[in-house]
Amino acid sequence: MTDIEPKRPEPESLLAIAQQEETAKKRGKLTIYFGAAPGVGKTYSMLSDARMRKQEGIDVVVGYAETHGRAETEILLEGLEIVPLVVTDYKGVRLSEMDLDGVLARRPKIVLVDELAHTNAPTSRNAKRYQDVEELLNAGIDVYSTLNVQHLESQNDIVFRITGVRVSETIPDTFFQLADEIKLVDLPFEELLKRLKEGKVYAKDMAENAVKRFFKPGNLLALREMSLRLVAGSVDEKMLQYMRAHAIAGPWFATERVLVGVLASPYAEQLVRSAFRIASDMNAEWVAIYVETAKHAQFSDKEREWLKNALDLAQKLGAHVVWVKGDDVAEEIARYAQSHNVTKIVMGKPRRFGLFPTLARKILVRTKDIDVFLFAGKSEQPIPKKKIGMISPLNFVISAVAVILGSLFGFLLRDILGQINLLFLMLLPVVIIAIFLGRGPSIFAAVLSVLIFDFLFIPPYFTFAVADVRYFISYLLFIAFAFLISNLASNLQYKVQQLQQSESRNTTLYELSHDLVTAQSIEQVLHLMIRHTRQIIPCDMAILLPEAGQVLVKASTDGFQITPKELGIAAWVWLNGEPAGMGTDTLPEAWAYYLPMKTTDTVKGVAGFHFDNPEQVLTPENKVVLDTIARLGALAIERIGGKE
Repeated sequence: MTDIEPKRPEPESLLAIAQQEETAKKRGKLTIYFGAAPGVGKTYSMLSDARMRKQEGIDVVVGYAETHGRAETEILLEGLEIVPLVVTDYKGVRLSEMDLDGVLARRPKIVLVDELAHTNAPTSRNAKRYQDVEELLNAGIDVYSTLNVQHLESQNDIVFRITGVRVSETIPDTFFQLADEIKLVDLPFEELLKRLKEGKVYAKDMAENAVKRFFKPGNLLALREMSLRLVAGSVDEKMLQYMRAHAIAGPWFATERVLVGVLASPYAEQLVRSAFRIASDMNAEWVAIYVETAKHAQFSDKEREWLKNALDLAQKLGAHVVWVKGDDVAEEIARYAQSHNVTKIVMGKPRRFGLFPTLARKILVRTKDIDVFLFAGKSEQPIPKKKIGMISPLNFVISAVAVILGSLFGFLLRDILGQINLLFLMLLPVVIIAIFLGRGPSIFAAVLSVLIFDFLFIPPYFTFAVADVRYFISYLLFIAFAFLISNLASNLQYKVQQLQQSESRNTTLYELSHDLVTAQSIEQVLHLMIRHTRQIIPCDMAILLPEAGQVLVKASTDGFQITPKELGIAAWVWLNGEPAGMGTDTLPEAWAYYLPMKTTDTVKGVAGFHFDNPEQVLTPENKVVLDTIARLGALAIERIGGKE
């Protein structure tokens, strides 16, 4: 075989292409008009193309178009069918949004949806407009939309550093990468500034403020370079896919895997974005890992919010989120990296260096064959100081009583026991207190034991004087020993709790999978799902299955509220295959949290969960468990349905 002979595509590439083509047949095509800043002509270009499609006889409608009062843009709307907007009142303000259901009912070939990163009105079904677009695409409708580079989530920190303006409306890069075509709408910054001064971008009274804050020549040049680079990267990715599919020789590299360690920090989201950019540049899969330690239980509400937002962002950007438990963060990250062939680790740069090794240094030592990237975060607001947790006085009273009782017992037997045995006797309540009451009370008990021991058993008696310096050294060692024991006892207690929770959860999931394999009917599957789920997470639950083009409740607990609104949300989840309801960005005001019961290629039903305190229950770890239960149920339903 000669080198110039065409090579056969790899089986994996052919399978991927087949799956993509199958999905593409059902899904609409997304075209994004992409620019570096407002005013470069994205909406104008989109409307111009729409008019050409209409002249070609293609059914085109306008779902939403923002002209900003520009006469030349408004002229292009003439002759195009416009779906009327939905107007709602929210706190005295009238908000106009695209009529998503109206467009779905109209079912055109192409719909124009301007400003992809827009945040919808609070009463809307979806929190973001890109989620509306996703529904349209899932319904097989092609979408033309517009986007500026500063609205990409991964570029948020970079744009802030360049312009000093934090953009609040963003879309995940994973959605941007799904676009079938990205059309760059470019304009030299001199021309853009001229348009701005002429009032063709904003009203003239707003233009001066915009120039001062955002539309500076340096800012526009940097944003323009970013947009050019991102579009070039998109073209390059499509070219790589083509080369792999057709076995064209190229500089192929070994598979890279990027791991980012997430902490409860104000810099966590910035770190996640940095890891995403590295993974995207390398075309590598990436993982976001959080290690839960004993400190997790002491987190403030703000720290929990930082952690949740960072992990949610990682999931939106396409990361595989991993939540592990342990007592050494560096050890757990290193163990995961080595066992999962991680090639790059992304960590936050230490804010300061002291006597003790930092987390980054520990990871560097434990992962000698893995590259480690350190990123310095920039906080936009002062970090609140950690509040000292409330200490229960009762625990200290119990500690004092235990030490005093032990001392009295030793005082009565002082002639029999001797000083060495008395010292061990005084240590006994300290160890017991460390096991049951924790670190603080045990150290208090150790200091109190030393004082009482010196007062009662060391000459000169009934004074706190120390005649022999060796006793003073013994007291210090005693306190140090008590401190060590209290730490070990505290960590052991936390580990025992972790093991009990993990063992209970794993056992229940194993029993569920075992029972589902032997289930003979769909009714039995639904009953098993509800029973085992409530063993892991106390909740009200309902399972809905499709029937005659709609989803109906087939099994539920007595406390689950079945209303037309909840049925509508469940139907949306079944049609779109995405979670919705409580704790999500889609209909977050819903009473329950809904998950699709998916197999590899189909949605078999919907599982609904209601929790009394969703903020505590809907952690990333618990979401993984609930998703696992839903998928196990879907597989069982598919197996039984195949027999029938």
